[in-house]
Amino acid sequence: MDIAQHKARLRTYFDGIGFQRWSAIYGEEELSRVRRTIRDGHRAMLARACTWLDADRLPAQAAVLDAGCGTGLFSLELARRGYRVTAADIAEQMVSATAERLLAADLRDQVHCVVSDLEALDGTYDLVACFDVLIHYPAQAFGTMLQHLAARSSDRLLFTYAPHSPLLALLHRIGGFFPHSQRRTDIQMVPDETVRSALTQAGMAINAMQRVNSGFYHVTLIEARRITSAKGVQPGARLGSSLNDS
Repeated sequence: MDIAQHKARLRTYFDGIGFQRWSAIYGEEELSRVRRTIRDGHRAMLARACTWLDADRLPAQAAVLDAGCGTGLFSLELARRGYRVTAADIAEQMVSATAERLLAADLRDQVHCVVSDLEALDGTYDLVACFDVLIHYPAQAFGTMLQHLAARSSDRLLFTYAPHSPLLALLHRIGGFFPHSQRRTDIQMVPDETVRSALTQAGMAINAMQRVNSGFYHVTLIEARRITSAKGVQPGARLGSSLNDS
């Protein structure tokens, strides 16, 4: 399957059964034990990203892109901090859920919501965030997609990827035997060196790294910065250990 076909499949999934599954995980309703571990891991990842964001705040009214916004959890956090946010997702239902969440919080005017393929996004932002999106795309497309996101950022890039590991591969093979309603979404694992290489080619370096492990949720959260605007911070200065929430 080529990348265009893969994107079409993702759009159909996240506008259908995928929307139901992931809006439940990102929400408050009762979940199976497996999906609770994913919710806990995702919340821990977002909490760490917010901690990094608050430790080195952007200028007032900074422009931020939330690429693959899902149901708007991080867009909401950005809007609460006074930033001007563009919330984009490939699935129309996800974008509608984001708009509804922001409207309920009286922050809709802070955010421009748009249905868009990741690689169709343009413009330049002070910060680009892309959480739990690249894990759904073929590993061979990872470098191109990450560099496109990096090109949108004038300084800072926050993103997650699924690190390549035998344990994660085993967990997802096991998950494939669960009842269909409880199965995990297929993810693509990427070697750490591939990530570093793609960032280097994009003129960025890792400033902070954190593994987040919670049951069936295993990602690495990265903060990358423009090498020319490192502001005296040594890349890798905030490398972290795992956040284990299982």
